[in-house]
Amino acid sequence: MLTLGLPALLICILCAAAYSTSDYFRKVVPDTSPPAQALFYAVALEAPVLLVWLLVSGDTHISAGYLLPGLIDAALGLGANLLFIVAIRRSPLSLMIPLLTLVPILTALISGGLIGEWPSAHQAAGIVVVTAGLFLVFIPAHGGFHPLAVWRNLSREPGAMPMAGVVLFWSASPPMDKICLTYSSVGMHGLTQLLLLWLTVGIWLLRTGGRQALKLSPGAGRPLFGVAVMAGLGYGLQLAGYQLTLVAIVELFKRTIGLVGALFWGRAFFRETLTAPKIAGIAVIAMGMPLVLLG
Repeated sequence: MLTLGLPALLICILCAAAYSTSDYFRKVVPDTSPPAQALFYAVALEAPVLLVWLLVSGDTHISAGYLLPGLIDAALGLGANLLFIVAIRRSPLSLMIPLLTLVPILTALISGGLIGEWPSAHQAAGIVVVTAGLFLVFIPAHGGFHPLAVWRNLSREPGAMPMAGVVLFWSASPPMDKICLTYSSVGMHGLTQLLLLWLTVGIWLLRTGGRQALKLSPGAGRPLFGVAVMAGLGYGLQLAGYQLTLVAIVELFKRTIGLVGALFWGRAFFRETLTAPKIAGIAVIAMGMPLVLLG
């Protein structure tokens, strides 16, 4: 029987809360700041957080075997982070964040196709439950429960396509993080990933727009600082959680608390509509996630 110690429990809760809060700050970054620029400054401000984490831990080891998985992980993170900014700018948090529950489902299905590790009966049941929950979330205010009406509502959401890319990239990230941590400490892995992202985006901005592309948009500084602090804490806690418990446990807390956070932030600060089907759908998803992740 799986047990979860108090340190791991606290880390999972704090990790999920930090990531959820970073979603809010990403949403309030002005649209005048292009996604690449927003990511560049968020990563630049996030790096000191993980540098402090590294100095406090004192573990700076990293080996040559880190190079390939580290580069793959950075590429996945770059694509996911850029598309995530685009998705939540285009669509409500309370519609986009629930789509992230497809990440563990896709991971389970990919594992089945590639290495024969097909979902268990409990996981299959959880996939059905989560899918039903997403169906409820996207029921249109006027259009009924017909599957075609739900599909049209989803497909017309401008953030749906970029969020699909986020789901794809982030489905592969946790296993890559695990592999990277066999060659590196938590602090070194986190800081290395941030530096790779920062350098890549910075070089691209300079090549395409020159120094003008780095000029920070008015009003973007404070929310980007919030993104950096919360995402930095969340990432560090996530990697620490991977070392204390299963990746699935960490992901369960992230997704479940993230769902609740999306409802709260969306309603409290962005006046997003909270329909009965949306609330019911998120509740159903929350019930199905443990089956998918722990089944």
